Amino acid sequence: MKKEIVALVPVKASSERVQCKNTRPFHDTNLYELKLSNLKPVKGFSNIIVSSEDKRLLEIARDFGFDIHLRDPKYSTSTIPMSEVYSYVASEITGEHIAWVNVTNPLAESKVYEDAINLYEEMDSTFDCLLSVFEVKEYLFYNGRPVNFRPHPWARSQDLAGVCAMSFVINILRREDMARWGSCVGESPYFYYLDPVTSTDVDYQWNFDFCEMIYRNRLSAR
Repeated sequence: MKKEIVALVPVKASSERVQCKNTRPFHDTNLYELKLSNLKPVKGFSNIIVSSEDKRLLEIARDFGFDIHLRDPKYSTSTIPMSEVYSYVASEITGEHIAWVNVTNPLAESKVYEDAINLYEEMDSTFDCLLSVFEVKEYLFYNGRPVNFRPHPWARSQDLAGVCAMSFVINILRREDMARWGSCVGESPYFYYLDPVTSTDVDYQWNFDFCEMIYRNRLSAR
């Protein structure tokens, strides 16, 4: 039996590190409308809901045929902990499972989301969430000590393993768990590995510029 998976797309009108990053020009589109276009053909979501404090953004979601959630503006400020945002939004909507999909991963296309849905459907019951991640092939230290390698003998970079980072392309879990945990990360996550390029999240201007270049090149190659 198919699971009821609701895609939840959180989007704010403003941003701090990259000004208006969700709606500023991104080649021939913007991050927000590009992600809605990515999600439109995806099979497997029982519903797609856009959550925002900005009514203009919600109108765009309606134009795409998606449902909307008018968010209390205080949950779009930097002063509210993200854990409270997760709990609040999960409590405001309905559905058995939530797929939390950010608009700030512009290089993740439709197939990425369909593959995630299929993996979640087939996931063993010992796992309590699916997290999109990418493998980190860097020499990492914490508190002055190496994390993922031994200094003697020197490890080759291609042999570094065992460390991954969340990409936030998509995270799927039970809605009740998100509301209770105030998080999309459980005790036993299933890791959905993506390549680093697909995983790129726009946090800084250089991320924006890099993604725009790759996106433009992909379009010209088609």
